[in-house]
Amino acid sequence: MLTQENTRLEQSIREFAQRVASATDETAGREAYRDGFAELRSRLDLYPEVTRRPSTIFEAAAATACSVAASSLPLGIAIVMHIYPLCALQCVPLPWLSVARHRRAKLVRDARNHSLILANAGSERVHGPQSPVLATRCAGGVRVAGIFEYMSLGSVADIVLFAAPMADSASTVFCAAELCGDSVRLGTLKFRGNMRLSDTSSVTFLDHWVPSERCIVVPGNAALRCIADYQRCWFQLFLTDIHLARLEQLHRDWGLRRNVEEMASINEVSRLREYALRLLDEFPTRGIEALSRTTTAMKLRVSLLARATMEALQASAAGDTSDARQRQSDAGELRYIRTQPTADERILRALQVSPDTGDSPVARRTEARLISASAPA
Repeated sequence: MLTQENTRLEQSIREFAQRVASATDETAGREAYRDGFAELRSRLDLYPEVTRRPSTIFEAAAATACSVAASSLPLGIAIVMHIYPLCALQCVPLPWLSVARHRRAKLVRDARNHSLILANAGSERVHGPQSPVLATRCAGGVRVAGIFEYMSLGSVADIVLFAAPMADSASTVFCAAELCGDSVRLGTLKFRGNMRLSDTSSVTFLDHWVPSERCIVVPGNAALRCIADYQRCWFQLFLTDIHLARLEQLHRDWGLRRNVEEMASINEVSRLREYALRLLDEFPTRGIEALSRTTTAMKLRVSLLARATMEALQASAAGDTSDARQRQSDAGELRYIRTQPTADERILRALQVSPDTGDSPVARRTEARLISASAPA
């Protein structure tokens, strides 16, 4: 039984979606998004308490994201795009008395004190050639130029986090850049329909200045890879949680039944989740490899569960009725998890499985092998 607060949240999400859907053009749509998001955020805790246990931070933040995703997966994804970089940022271990630790503390404090909305920019989902975003040293910081093809929350974000190679060295700089001024331009929205609620577009930097206090230089590839993998683990944990919340709601709404294999998969993901949170608390003592393997296995398993639900909804969407159209719309939202980092295609290729055999017995056996390799010792 839904609590009164959950009912009010669902109503806010419905009104938010209707407001955005009724916009006559993209400019009006972005304005509607800003208005709707302002109303929604007043009902959400978007700044998890800073504690010493990353698993505790995750559980609190995941509860917020799942409360939204159960009613609207695209909006849940948007919320995750703010929460996961904030959580990873405040939990990643940094040396005491280091410049990086001081700058991290100030950014987290500013975000909480001023209720800043964070976004994360990246290019892993981009196929084919792409123009890298480059950073160049300048007085008081760096200047960045280039395009990131995917950034959610573009209409409402205050700060965007990203990594960019330095133009004059082999180092990489992590930046927390303000999304304001003529040197920042948002592209058109990437998605239509319900997926507009993820508010995803490209972002272009035109010689955009980022002050030193919002920059952390990473000198080596090994350190860069570790930080990137750590961030991805947080994202995959949130991604699996919000999709499971949405799948559960869809099965209730449409009376879908799960087969034995699906029930076993949900149980396995639950066990892997417990192990992943333990590894999160033990990082960096246990290293990143086990955590990365575990969250990747979770992501692949939930992606296949989403595919099964998508196919069930499509199969039950008979005729040209409002019911059938809604089933098709709900099904369409579930297909994007396969391209989210790490994409299913890349996971399967790493396992030497052809991506187009994802529904085959061979793929299922390979997935089981990945999960087995990620199981706790």
